Amino acid sequence: MKLVISDSHEGLKAAATKVLKATWQRCRVHFMRNALAYAPKTQRRMVSAAIATVFAQETAKEAREQWRVVADQLRAKLPKLGELMDTAEHEVLA
Repeated sequence: MKLVISDSHEGLKAAATKVLKATWQRCRVHFMRNALAYAPKTQRRMVSAAIATVFAQETAKEAREQWRVVADQLRAKLPKLGELMDTAEHEVLA
């Protein structure tokens, strides 16, 4: 096994590295659930659509650039979501 994709549970992350000797990546679906928890119900579709633009990019470089654009746009109204995106960028885009 070379890659484990899961939520950001610390035990799973540790087991992937220590026991399986595999690289770990944060699951996009789990990340999206975590992200939407920081958005009011009325803004969840917009937040979801904005974050989805990251995954529509053709290269890793473009995805990282778009991630920063989206994080900065969301940060103004949803600072906790912006903070989550800052900390999760490397995990989600690994």
